[in-house]
Amino acid sequence: MADKKHYISRSESRAIAKENSRAIRHFEKLKKRKCKPEEYTTVMQDDHNIVEFDDLHTYFFSDAGTVKAVNGVSFSIPEGSTVGVVGESGCGKSVTSLSLMQLVQAPSGQIVSGSIRFKASLFKRDARGRKIPVYETVTDADGKEQFKLDAKGRKIIKKNELGGNVYEMEDRVVDIAKMPVDAMRSIRGREIAMIFQEPMTSLNPVFTIGNQLDEVGLLHIQGISKAQVKAHSIDMLKLVGIADPEGVYKKYPHELSGGMRQRVMIAIALLCNPKLIIADEPTTALDVTIQAQILDLLREIKGKINGSIMLITHDLGVVAEMADYVVVMYAGKVIEMGTAEDIFDRPLHPYTIGLQKSKPTVNEDVEKLYCIPGFVPNPIDMPNYCYFRDRCEKCIEKCAGEYPGYIQVTPTHKVACYLYENAKEDGDAK
Repeated sequence: MADKKHYISRSESRAIAKENSRAIRHFEKLKKRKCKPEEYTTVMQDDHNIVEFDDLHTYFFSDAGTVKAVNGVSFSIPEGSTVGVVGESGCGKSVTSLSLMQLVQAPSGQIVSGSIRFKASLFKRDARGRKIPVYETVTDADGKEQFKLDAKGRKIIKKNELGGNVYEMEDRVVDIAKMPVDAMRSIRGREIAMIFQEPMTSLNPVFTIGNQLDEVGLLHIQGISKAQVKAHSIDMLKLVGIADPEGVYKKYPHELSGGMRQRVMIAIALLCNPKLIIADEPTTALDVTIQAQILDLLREIKGKINGSIMLITHDLGVVAEMADYVVVMYAGKVIEMGTAEDIFDRPLHPYTIGLQKSKPTVNEDVEKLYCIPGFVPNPIDMPNYCYFRDRCEKCIEKCAGEYPGYIQVTPTHKVACYLYENAKEDGDAK
């Protein structure tokens, strides 16, 4: 009889569906709950970081079983830095970033466990849960401060440089993995913004560029007028290097080239001066010349807003040029991390070495590019041992044991591989 181990029986299918339904109801209920900010308030392990992923697990509950797309990811993004996340397609890069934005496709996709600590600036709330405005004041003849009043005797709310209302704010470290959806809406787009992978599918084809830019401003900047938000949107289009911002403001996405659409996506992301920009393969659909322009633009903008960038890509050349730190992912786990110099000059994990060998180089004449042998393991039925073992050319006997933990080779360089167990003691990682 033919081997049918890759099939599931009707009873197994029913059991999977029942378990999926139970798990999804549980996680959806948590996301929709009403709770006080103290429930998802936490502290940073290192105050110099803007984001800390700590043992994050994001699963997809499918008809065939539970897909462990992100399976215990831990890394940090320091303030004012660019962190490159690299790996093959399907290794969990985009799902990690979508988990940070709470945009994992529900109900099948859910953050199951772990923490995503983020250093946020949240609106202070009164006893009724409303934002607390900051009012304009004047000094009277006796030197006392009084609230400035309008013609109807009402206190006048202070305005910021964009024309929006000013509210009392508080710095708070939040755990995004535990935040309800309603609370996350005040962070997404305002504190954390995302440049999506394909601008043609991310921009709405039935709305003009101006409509889509203004929507972000009107949603996150309260008290701003339509004229003010339009002026701000046009300023953003100028900032990203669009030559005719007023003309582009009135156009539809299909009237623009790929590079122009990507610039519009960057303008939308920058509209509220976010602390963190997630760039999910921002140059994938562009030609080489436009790629270089977009990368230069991102680098320039990072300096202007003094923010951080999480750069997701499979292009090692882009990471080498842009990133301060590099995180290498494989099959939903981080297998190596370090500074860009560590990863590119002293790669340790056989997977990282294989990725670099598979990249074409200008000064070498090769007939065939290197290809890492084998296939990625099934994410529904992951092995207990190292996920890369069956593809590894440097596999040793110990690799058949439990999954390796991280080995701190240098203060900035970590690797999850049994080959380097004695590296720290010997002072030699090679």
